[in-house]
Amino acid sequence: MKQSTTLIILAFFVIFAGWAGAQDAPEAEPQALLDGAVDALQSARSFRLAIEQTGAPYQLALSFDGVNMLPATLSSAEAQIISPDELYISAHIHLILPLSLDIYSRDARQWLSFPSGAPWLQLPAFEGFDISRLLAPGDGIEKVMTNLNDAQINADRALVDERPVWHIQATAAGDAVEGLLFGFIDPQGDVTVDAYIDTENGRLLLIEILMLETIGDSETDPSVWRVEFYDYDAPRDFEPPAG
Repeated sequence: MKQSTTLIILAFFVIFAGWAGAQDAPEAEPQALLDGAVDALQSARSFRLAIEQTGAPYQLALSFDGVNMLPATLSSAEAQIISPDELYISAHIHLILPLSLDIYSRDARQWLSFPSGAPWLQLPAFEGFDISRLLAPGDGIEKVMTNLNDAQINADRALVDERPVWHIQATAAGDAVEGLLFGFIDPQGDVTVDAYIDTENGRLLLIEILMLETIGDSETDPSVWRVEFYDYDAPRDFEPPAG
C-alpha cells in the first residue's frame, strides 16, 4: 500500500511538472520560425527540390537566346542545389507537346540537355534564369519569408512525410515569390503561402503557393505551386558536364 501511494505521488509530480513546463514555454512566433528556416536553407551545403504545379496551367516566363518561347507550362521538376551557385534540374514541361529537359547551371554559365539525357550543350539558355536568386540575401527564399502578410500558425496538427511541422499561413505580393523559382514565374497578383517547418530541427520542408489570380475559372482548380525541400547536406547525385 505504501509503495502504491508513493507511485501515485510521483506520477502526480511528473504530470504537474510537465503541465507547468508547458505553461512556461514561450509560444512559437511565426516570423522567428520563418527566419530560422531561411537561415538553415542558406547555410546548407546542398539540398534537393521537388517542384509540382497543379490546377489551372500557369505559363512560364521563358525566353531562349533573346526569343520569347511559345507558351510553356511546367508539370513537375526535380533538382539539387550545391551551395552557393550550382544547380542540376530535370523538368517536365508542356510546349505544344509534353517534353523533358535537363538544365545544369554553374556560376553564370548554363548547359542544356534536350531531350533529357541528350549530350550537354553550353549555350545562352533561358534568360532570367538565375539560381543565385534562391539563396541570395534579400531575394528568393528570404524575400518570400520576410514579406509575408498576416503570418499565422495554423493550430491544427500538420504532418509532412509523417513528421510534425509548424504550418504557417500568410499572403504575399506576387513579385515576392518570383525569385523562389529562379525567375521562371511572373505572378501578376497576390498569392497565399503555406509554409511547413520541421518542429524538430527548424528546417523548411514544404511551401505551397496559391495563385489568387487563377481563382474564378469554373472549369479548373486554381493554380498551385508546391515546392518541397529535402535531403539537406546530401552528397552530389548528378554528373556535371565537362567545362
